[in-house]
Amino acid sequence: MSQENPYYKWVVLSILFLILMLGFGGMNIIAPLSSEIDNDIGLTLTQLGATIAFFTLASPLFSPIGGVLTDKYGARLVMVIAGLIVAVAGAARYFVTGPNQLIALMFVYGVGFACYGPVIPKALSAVFSASEFGKANGIVWSAIWVGSTLAFFLAVNVLSPFFGGWRMMMIAIGVLSAISAIAWALVFRDPVAEYSQGDTETGVSQEESGVPEESGFATFRKVLCIGNIWWLSIYYAFCIAGLLSILSLLPRVLEDRGLAQPGMLAALLTGTMVASSILGGMLSDRFGRKHVLVVSAIVFGLSIPSLLIFSGPLLMICLVIAGAAAGPFVPVSTAMPVEMPAIGPVLAGTALGILFMIGNTGGFFGPIIAGWLMETTGSAWSGFMFAALLLFIAPLFLIRLRNYQVSQEAQN
Repeated sequence: MSQENPYYKWVVLSILFLILMLGFGGMNIIAPLSSEIDNDIGLTLTQLGATIAFFTLASPLFSPIGGVLTDKYGARLVMVIAGLIVAVAGAARYFVTGPNQLIALMFVYGVGFACYGPVIPKALSAVFSASEFGKANGIVWSAIWVGSTLAFFLAVNVLSPFFGGWRMMMIAIGVLSAISAIAWALVFRDPVAEYSQGDTETGVSQEESGVPEESGFATFRKVLCIGNIWWLSIYYAFCIAGLLSILSLLPRVLEDRGLAQPGMLAALLTGTMVASSILGGMLSDRFGRKHVLVVSAIVFGLSIPSLLIFSGPLLMICLVIAGAAAGPFVPVSTAMPVEMPAIGPVLAGTALGILFMIGNTGGFFGPIIAGWLMETTGSAWSGFMFAALLLFIAPLFLIRLRNYQVSQEAQN
């Protein structure tokens, strides 16, 4: 498809949405299928947690590598390789005979998925204007919550009976992931000439962007010395640590409170995040990235105690508020490096790799600490208030960042 085609950018967005939805949904589908997998190969709760932990562990290890490779070789090639890694590892889960093999494959699966993060905003910034970038980024990143919600709702009662068990579902996920990666290779083209001239849409010049003529390590070291990416990354780490702590513990806590269908209630939060991811990107285009991130963190932190207090309709309202506040974290945070001076779209891949390296390290340790606090104290309040504290601290790291915002001329 020609880049001059008016539908080209929307086809690119749709393929990225599909890739991300399949990737994250393919990871999350293990949890609802855990009982069926346990009956087949034996999977304890500790081993189930390890599948998610090792998937997450791959991100801080390989996101920076994926970012450097994206800046050096382009978003097209890196996404194809990453997508095929996800496809092969996802389908290979069909052949596992024990939990250790499943855990190892989930780590390999996470290696491919870790490279998605640096690719997506860089690719979108190449095909969408500054006034559309935040919205487009929000739409694509909402796919992780779409994938999670669909995996939870459909895995046990619909997909497993349809495919004849959990193993064939792994094959299906692998095949669909491979098809989406091939579609990406056929459609997307890296606009090398535009990158070499700087980003005229966001106002980042070639000098500010710093076209990466040096080695990958030198580029990584150069971006690592930029203070703004550190402040944003630490904010992101605190928010993701708090968010994943709540998402991982909420179903169990609601069940311990004796509430009916705790999983469905938890899915209400992630379902709301689908819409708020898109809306958050649009609002950040208009009012600025920093303002949206600060408000989101504070409102989500304030909503956490209500999840332990209320029940019935009031709890559902609180879950919707929490989901609305948490949705913008990923799309708005990942939009900012593209607009930062000295980074721009040319070095965005490396910067986003650093963002995910630091941020997902927080996501790895946050749920572990929150769970330990709950077990030690015997109360859900300790773990939940730990998550709330992280979210209240997070905005402090944005103080030194300017409020990146699309200019009025670009909006018009």
